[in-house]
Amino acid sequence: MLKVAQKTQSALDSHRIAQHDPNYTDYPINSYVLYTAPTGSSDKLELKHRGPYQVANKLDSIYTIQDLVDGKFITTHINDLR
Repeated sequence: MLKVAQKTQSALDSHRIAQHDPNYTDYPINSYVLYTAPTGSSDKLELKHRGPYQVANKLDSIYTIQDLVDGKFITTHINDLR
């Protein structure tokens, strides 16, 4: 029974790896994004996503974005962008 489970899991893993596209979530430089700041507890009335921001630079999954209103730069992980 253990061998059957291992074989099934191996088949599922290979299928998921074949379907995975590492460039699926990719924001090109100069594209516009929304930023979700990592916070603990937040106010109900506060907006979840902030923006507009423009992608200034990227290094793997770390992005540098520029606030278009005040010109400040923020370095963040791709998971915080929409």
